[in-house]
Amino acid sequence: MKVRFWGVRGSTPTPFRENLRYGGNTSCVEVRTPDNELFIFDCGTGLRQLGKSLVEEFGHRSIHAFIFLSHYHWDHIHGIPFFEPLYNPENYFFFHSFPSHAQSVQAALEEQMSDPYFPVNMEAMAAHRHFYNLCNDALSYGASTLRTAQLNHPQGSLGYRLECNGHTLVYATDNEPGEPDCDRRVRDLAEGADVLIYDAQYTPLEYVNSKKGWGHSTWREAVNVAKDAGVKNLVLFHHDPDHNDPFIDSIVHEASRYFPNVTAAGEGMELSLLPTGIHIGRFPGERRLDSRHPVNLPLVVYGRTREGLHFEEHTTLENISLKGGYFMLKHDPDPRDEINVQLRISPEMGGPLGEVALKSRVVRLDESVEDELDRKGVAVTFQ
Repeated sequence: MKVRFWGVRGSTPTPFRENLRYGGNTSCVEVRTPDNELFIFDCGTGLRQLGKSLVEEFGHRSIHAFIFLSHYHWDHIHGIPFFEPLYNPENYFFFHSFPSHAQSVQAALEEQMSDPYFPVNMEAMAAHRHFYNLCNDALSYGASTLRTAQLNHPQGSLGYRLECNGHTLVYATDNEPGEPDCDRRVRDLAEGADVLIYDAQYTPLEYVNSKKGWGHSTWREAVNVAKDAGVKNLVLFHHDPDHNDPFIDSIVHEASRYFPNVTAAGEGMELSLLPTGIHIGRFPGERRLDSRHPVNLPLVVYGRTREGLHFEEHTTLENISLKGGYFMLKHDPDPRDEINVQLRISPEMGGPLGEVALKSRVVRLDESVEDELDRKGVAVTFQ
């Protein structure tokens, strides 16, 4: 399976510079199976960009997608009116969720496009649309099976477990801990999962002080669920609107003290569930927006690969800014770890001979750029 994150934010979009790296669009996750089935989990504002990507990919071919909604709060459905493939009569979409307040899935979704909330209603969508009510169901799609569990959230929420070719992905967002039956259900749902995508909107202090009853979890509870359920990899999801990039970095750092295989979801981040293990790709988030200056400085990079092997590689710094640098590497550093970049300063640069060590973090791996040594371009920000 391949997983791509199009929206990772909770509650409301946050299109601000301080959130560029992790992203400001609300919940939307795309999953592709080896049988070429297309699954979409939640339809927040990230769905809009997924739609544009699908139109470019499929061209004149028909799109068939299975959509699974955790619930009907705005941040999980308000990408639907702006999802371009829904306006093409050649496409087919199969919406699944639980009935809300005795309303069907179809009625619940149509209401957000009714007068006075939207200029056109859902009938403007020419695609074939099918709606299915779920309640503790187990479904099969080729080699894939999917089952659900009810989560603890105001007005309800569903968690999903997708199994395919010996791998398991669990999507469980908008869940508040503390209700014993639900705590048990979410752990049963996540049991032995290769990847658990879990609600980590609040810090423990935020939750205790002012957020009880809002229907969300903490990074600490995410770790508890992952450990109790024997999860292999944990992805923190549904980031709070008030948590900027450095704040989320600090959450990941703290969570990694208790559970080593943890990362935070970022827009564009890709996961591949392979026979050899879980490959976590980088997400094209933060860009160095300040001025870059071309240089040619000797550099030593110390880091750890995705496989956990430490490396030391000599290379050359090609450009630098106040916030980061760019160079070529043969090794493929783990995006969850810091890497150390050591510059060698020569007298010709106007200072004494010496070395400067900078803690850095990879924000972009430019796989489209390779040199004669089969090295790839790497962009880092200095910490």
